[in-house]
Amino acid sequence: MDNILLEVNVLLKGLNEDLEPNLGDGIDVCYRISGDAIAVPLPGSISSLPQSYIPVSGPYDLAPTTITPSSSPSPSSSNMPPSFPNTALGGTFDHLHAGHKILLSMAAWITHSKLIVGLTSDVLLVSKSYASVLESFSTRSARVSSFVEFFKPGLTIDIQAINDVYGPTGWDPDIQALVVSKETLNGGEKIRARRKEKNLPALKTFLIDVVSATSASLEHEDVEWLKENKLSSTEVRRWIVAKEKGKQGAEEVEKERSEVGKELIEVLKNEVT
Repeated sequence: MDNILLEVNVLLKGLNEDLEPNLGDGIDVCYRISGDAIAVPLPGSISSLPQSYIPVSGPYDLAPTTITPSSSPSPSSSNMPPSFPNTALGGTFDHLHAGHKILLSMAAWITHSKLIVGLTSDVLLVSKSYASVLESFSTRSARVSSFVEFFKPGLTIDIQAINDVYGPTGWDPDIQALVVSKETLNGGEKIRARRKEKNLPALKTFLIDVVSATSASLEHEDVEWLKENKLSSTEVRRWIVAKEKGKQGAEEVEKERSEVGKELIEVLKNEVT
């Protein structure tokens, strides 16, 4: 499909949680996983849609069918992850992609009051690869806020510009948890040392796997290798630049063809006269 910017969002909802009434607006069909008999409380905008089950393996049967979900008990609280008042995480979050969304989702999932997002300032990004297509701070901030609000409505989102590895975690005593990825685990260690140095409460650290375009979890100890092989904003920007160059190239070819066509028409006119 070659569309790295395809927007895909995943919601994690319990049976006793309501979805936004207009969640299904603009959707033509609802696809669900074969064998999934959980009675999800779908809003009318979704339950009224033609629904189809996609098999776990084998060819997809995309023909819409009528589905009647059966009831199922809610999961026990013992299976739920711990919850914290305030959780922090950080990153550039440029061209918000699946890796970013997993990180934000898990951070929001364990937070019940405020999610603090340290967003890399524009000043620190000027030397990034393919900087010409970098999103501005305001754009990145708006997209992060929009996704978190979609994923967990009602959660307070505090986005702060950061110019170092610490951000608010370097001085704020009212943070209880930190979410990092495998490639930024070293930054988490620096934060731990800084908070200890300043006599701030230690943070409970949660480690999220790094994903690639082909793998849900990259198993490797080398941080540099992870940076090279993960799904990254750099790769997204490279793809955008390549597409733009390809489009420009196609436009130039079309322009040349048009000029040749005009010249040929003039030659034919002269021959006729």
